[in-house]
Amino acid sequence: MRISRLEIQAFGPFAGRQVVDFDALSAQGLFLLNGPTGAGKSSVLDAICYALYGSVPGVRQGAKRLRSDHAPVGLAPEVELEFTVGARRFSVTRSPQWERPSKRGGGTTTEQARTLLQEFVDGAWVQKSARNDEAALELLNVLGMDKEQFTRVVMLPQGEFAAFLRADAGSRRELLQRLFSTDRFENIEKLLSDQAGQAASRLAGAEDGQRQTIQRALDEAARHGIEADPPADGGPAPGGQAVVQALLEAVAARSAEAAAAAGRTAQQLEQDKARYSGLATARSRAVALERHRTAQADHDAGAAAVAALAAAVERHQEARLLAGVLDAAEDAGLEHDDCRTRYDSAIHALRADGTAAAYLMRADDGADALFDLEPTSARLEAAARAAASELGVLQAALPDEDRLQGLNDRIRDISAERASLADRTTGLEERLGQLRADKALLEQEAAGLRETAGQETRCAEALEAARALEATIAEHAQAEQRRSVAETKYTAAHEEHLRLKETWLNRLQLRLEQAAVELAGQLEDGKECAVCGSLEHPAPARAGADERVTHADEQAAREAHAAAEERLNEARALRDAAVLEAARLAALGGERDAAVAREATHQAQARLTEARRAQQELENAAARIDALVAREQQILAQQEDAGRAAAEAAAQLRSLEDQAGELAARLEHHRGGFGTLHERASAVDSARAVLVAAREALEALDRAAGRRDKAGSALADALAGSHFDGAAAVREALLDAEALEENLRRIRAHEAAGHRLEAERESPDITAALEDEAEGRSVPSEDEVEAAGRDYTALGERAADEAVAVRLLEQSRTQLESYNALLMEQEAAVAPLRERHALLRSVADAARGGGENRYKMPLSTYVLASRLEQVAEAATERLLAMTDGRFALVHSDALAGNKKAGLGLSVIDGWTGNRRDTSTLSGGESFMASLAMALGLADVVQQEAGGIDIETLFVDEGFGSLDDQALEQVMDALDGLRSGGRVVGLVSHVAELKLRIPAQLQVHKDREGSRLEFVDQLQMV
Repeated sequence: MRISRLEIQAFGPFAGRQVVDFDALSAQGLFLLNGPTGAGKSSVLDAICYALYGSVPGVRQGAKRLRSDHAPVGLAPEVELEFTVGARRFSVTRSPQWERPSKRGGGTTTEQARTLLQEFVDGAWVQKSARNDEAALELLNVLGMDKEQFTRVVMLPQGEFAAFLRADAGSRRELLQRLFSTDRFENIEKLLSDQAGQAASRLAGAEDGQRQTIQRALDEAARHGIEADPPADGGPAPGGQAVVQALLEAVAARSAEAAAAAGRTAQQLEQDKARYSGLATARSRAVALERHRTAQADHDAGAAAVAALAAAVERHQEARLLAGVLDAAEDAGLEHDDCRTRYDSAIHALRADGTAAAYLMRADDGADALFDLEPTSARLEAAARAAASELGVLQAALPDEDRLQGLNDRIRDISAERASLADRTTGLEERLGQLRADKALLEQEAAGLRETAGQETRCAEALEAARALEATIAEHAQAEQRRSVAETKYTAAHEEHLRLKETWLNRLQLRLEQAAVELAGQLEDGKECAVCGSLEHPAPARAGADERVTHADEQAAREAHAAAEERLNEARALRDAAVLEAARLAALGGERDAAVAREATHQAQARLTEARRAQQELENAAARIDALVAREQQILAQQEDAGRAAAEAAAQLRSLEDQAGELAARLEHHRGGFGTLHERASAVDSARAVLVAAREALEALDRAAGRRDKAGSALADALAGSHFDGAAAVREALLDAEALEENLRRIRAHEAAGHRLEAERESPDITAALEDEAEGRSVPSEDEVEAAGRDYTALGERAADEAVAVRLLEQSRTQLESYNALLMEQEAAVAPLRERHALLRSVADAARGGGENRYKMPLSTYVLASRLEQVAEAATERLLAMTDGRFALVHSDALAGNKKAGLGLSVIDGWTGNRRDTSTLSGGESFMASLAMALGLADVVQQEAGGIDIETLFVDEGFGSLDDQALEQVMDALDGLRSGGRVVGLVSHVAELKLRIPAQLQVHKDREGSRLEFVDQLQMV
């Protein structure tokens, strides 16, 4: 990507419109963005980042206020950026949200953020998108980097990389994760862990099935009083199978014993059954004979009553032949009365309905006196047809009104939906904020637990370290005193060096400006000019009011500066040596208290216990964090869905409102004074129904009168040929259905009782009882029968219980055989589950940094360590050039104290061959290492992003800590970045860079706001 042009208006400190031609500024490949502190150098970079991503880097985005306070009221903030990616040229214009003065009345109105993305195609700008979200997605696809990567690759913030250089593994991990997007490896870790957990659950479920099978076998045997101890291993075969087999054998033996006892009881039961059956039979025959004689006497006594019932039934049958004609005459009269009532009601409704009356008047050719005469069927038919015709016209238009109502309903529903989506979005934001706060607290808790859990291996070494610590503390105190003295001397030398350097540069600048005056002072009349060779000197330069600076003055200032620089180097060397010594002793523990070392041995065991507890709590916290992260992703997805749904609802609402307006205008003339077309159609339909009802009632009344007269004649003819005097006699003879049914039932019951008594007299029991009575045989008493029955019943219950016991034992034996077979099948299924669980658990442990993982590094950390190693290699190439081959950055995967392995950084000093901690680097060395790290990281991220071509880079601050030689080496390294047409912009207020870099973008500030000025010193010379 190459930046071509930037325009800023009412943005940050810039009040008016500022235009930056980066093509002209970048012509030499290297330019300087300088200006006083607070003038707005960083705001230029913010404007570029805002144009591309709609937000500014770092904490400045949290302010949510980008409009300039210096800008005129009503001037919209705006940033416009032209840039090229490959062969495509784009222009993006963005305006942040701001408050503009209201056009009517006082107060302000919120202007929402706007975006316009265009592409230069065939000599003209073509709009790509005017929506914030679409433009952001298009720009992300074109650039190939998100904002986090862009601000690390294109805008190199030195302060952050200096912190990154000295950061612990956790801080480095956070930055590297954002830049290289290694979430997928953490997902793999979680996936493997989930699969291991699932395998463990399946194995536990399968083994639980075995335990349940064994327990069911134990329960089955326990029903019969057979007890056994479960296997010691909880149930898996072969222990479980041995238990079940033993139970099976015990139940089989118990079943055989029960079957033999049941057989003996069955033989005795047959003997008792024969004795009880004889006694019961003789007793039941005698009782049956007594009941038969009593029933015959009762039957003979009811014969007269049954004869009277039969006569009433016969008279009813005769009257029933005339009932049909009688009913027909009465029904015809009732029907005529009902039709008259209906007709009167219809006429009343007709007179009450004004619309129906109007139709009836039109049907009578506009007669004035509507109700002078009763309306005829023809008039009613004509009026109903007229109403039906008009109703057809209205009903044809009803779908449009229904559609209008549907549109209005949908408009209300969508409006309510938009409000609901807004509430839902607010709720999601609140839930997301709370969730992230909970996650932050958990992560903070996990960080503390992680540090505690890592102490376990160090507890054993604490005693020896404490003994050596006291001597180190004393040496460190002395070294700190030497460092303080050296630091004071270095500060004084540095201030003197800067003062003399500024004096020299000022004199050098003045001397260059006074060069023309110095040459004019050497001119003499008649002698050639040393510059142009002319003998005439018409207008020699004259000295101004400024102090005159000679070559000797400038040379003296240079020498004073050189001497001060030597003193500064000497003081720096002494200071660095003292700092290194103090840092070395501090690294050995010199800053700690001696009492802590003496107490360390006593606390070693306590720390070990605490470390183990912390490890367990750390795993629990990690699981909760994973759950919160998953929920966070769900809420973010819901937020995205809600935003998309709100946008769709807004577009749909506008379309529906347009349709409803057009449809309402078309329907207005159809309503004819009614509130709605439905109301008018309902009135016409009601009038038509009233007219039709009146016509149908009139016709029904005429038909009912004819049927009434005909039925009366038929009834008179039928009574003339019967035995009844009149209709009342016929009604009196008729029985209701219940009385008739009761009479018939009693008649049939009497006849059936007679037949049943005749049949009983011929039955074997009655015949045998009569024979026993004739022969004088004694009848067994009821007590004798009951005693024999009790003996038989008791023995039968005993036999049944014994049979049930035999069946239960057989069922239990069969069930135990099935349990034994099931247990063998379960063991065959569990074996592969055990093998899979062991394999998955081993792989998941290794991915989490445990088990056989000798690096003790999680998979995601291992990937980040590989990326960090690439970054260190890329950074070393530039750091070697900046430091004359002295320093090299190397990646370390060793443990550092209680920190996890994998993300360590060290520096190798080529002069001593020793590996040093990055914190021991001096200020200038730290800057060069940080710059090299930033450039190396940019190279690796660029390669990871698909090899995109970064043609414009910005390096922000940090040059003030370099001496002349280091500055020269850094500038050479930055010059190397310009190869292949790359442009490098340096953001700094260091004075010496103004002399080294001709192309400059200067930022000037005053009370009215900042402004930008392009300066090319080569063109000024």
